Amino acid sequence: MRLRIATAIGLIECAAGGGANATTTVGGPVRVFGDVVIAGSRRVLWRHDTRWTELGEVPGILCAVDAPGGIIVGTEGAHLVRLGQGRLDQLEGFDQVIGRADWYTPWGAPPEVRSLACTPDNVLLANVHVGGIARSADGGRTWAPTVDIHDDVHQVRSVWGRADFVVAAAAVGLLVSNDAGLTWSAQARGLHATYCRAVAVPDQAILVSASEGPRGKQSAIYRTNIHATERFDRVTDWIDGNVDSHALDGSGAHAAFGTPKGDVYESTDAGATWTLTHNGLAPVTSLSLVP
Repeated sequence: MRLRIATAIGLIECAAGGGANATTTVGGPVRVFGDVVIAGSRRVLWRHDTRWTELGEVPGILCAVDAPGGIIVGTEGAHLVRLGQGRLDQLEGFDQVIGRADWYTPWGAPPEVRSLACTPDNVLLANVHVGGIARSADGGRTWAPTVDIHDDVHQVRSVWGRADFVVAAAAVGLLVSNDAGLTWSAQARGLHATYCRAVAVPDQAILVSASEGPRGKQSAIYRTNIHATERFDRVTDWIDGNVDSHALDGSGAHAAFGTPKGDVYESTDAGATWTLTHNGLAPVTSLSLVP
């Protein structure tokens, strides 16, 4: 298992669990989404044949997901673009989704696509801030709204090997769907506050970061069972600031999260316990655990 840590000054790649042979492979402010990196706010890079290859440029990129037909990126202004076979195609159906006129941001700017997910059955999910989660079952041609936009979703995530199970971190707690995002239920028992920014799913567990709000002075990582039927348990000390969307990940027994202070913590027991493995980095913007 390898850990990719995206920071405000570059992408660090190392073995999970200690940071041995850490190497900065992409410079500048970056965000990482598995095998996809967004460099700055417009360049899209894809990991291919042990190196990063630039696929194209799209203004205002905020997130990405690897999906059938090419990489899909979400942008400022709440648009989706697919990069594939040397082309850039805007997913125009997303611009026609019911309820789009009600999307907003708390500070008055245009809404934005904050996170994306693709299930093993190729259902696409797009989290809009603030606009809920839109769903497409036909490769992005048409889209339908799902959760109430005022649930204020911050990250949606699919789960490898489980086509119907998807989760989301929202201001109302953890959102869980057992029908590939058609319907959702909220879980928050045990959280000190319901405002959740990030979510991850290591083996037989669900992890969320929770705080008292967007300007919360401290946050923590909480853990529940894979079915979200048990109370959340706090599994970290208090963390300064929020652990942001995409800065928490889990795969198998491994889990990791990064902080605005440049600290990275890792777990080898699916998030039950944590060890500080990196400190003094530039602010962590996101991270990914990859095989």
